[in-house]
Amino acid sequence: MTWNDTQNILERITFEIHNSKRKDDDRAKCMEVLVNIIKITNEMLPKYECQIFNCLLKCAQNQPKEILRISSLGCLGDLCKFCKYGIIANIQEIVELCEWTLFEDQSSVAKKAAIVILANFIECQDKALFHELERETLKIYRILKKVSSVAANDEVRHRALQALNILSNIVREFMFPKTKIRHEIKIL
Repeated sequence: MTWNDTQNILERITFEIHNSKRKDDDRAKCMEVLVNIIKITNEMLPKYECQIFNCLLKCAQNQPKEILRISSLGCLGDLCKFCKYGIIANIQEIVELCEWTLFEDQSSVAKKAAIVILANFIECQDKALFHELERETLKIYRILKKVSSVAANDEVRHRALQALNILSNIVREFMFPKTKIRHEIKIL
């Protein structure tokens, strides 16, 4: 399979996802295929990661149908587990999408999926990344803090508290690094 074949396949799959004439189940399965492409290639296709993220973000933001929003949020949650580089380019959009879903969307399942996205991002990314992404880290912290105090769903609140605890520990390590005392004895 050549690069052109891969490009054509991805374009066809993204077209089918956005094709409103297709059944919702078929469109959701196409989203899963996109995630599987990234899993199979093991991030060897960074050229296509942005295309895949953009497709899923667009579907999660613009779909009035709950099943497609939830499916795209679930796929984004899966991508947060193993895409180290593609997610960084899209982190602002992902955080804004999660914030909108948690505070504006009426679906409790979509809210759970949004929390999973944030939790997977926190748990699976390199810890030094949070220091580099200070604004996004602060926004994620504030979102999780607010969700943990106002969420009506206990499962969403509990998952937000877990993610908040992990993020707090990461931030604490940066703010208060462990000091190492080293004793040396030199004999002349």
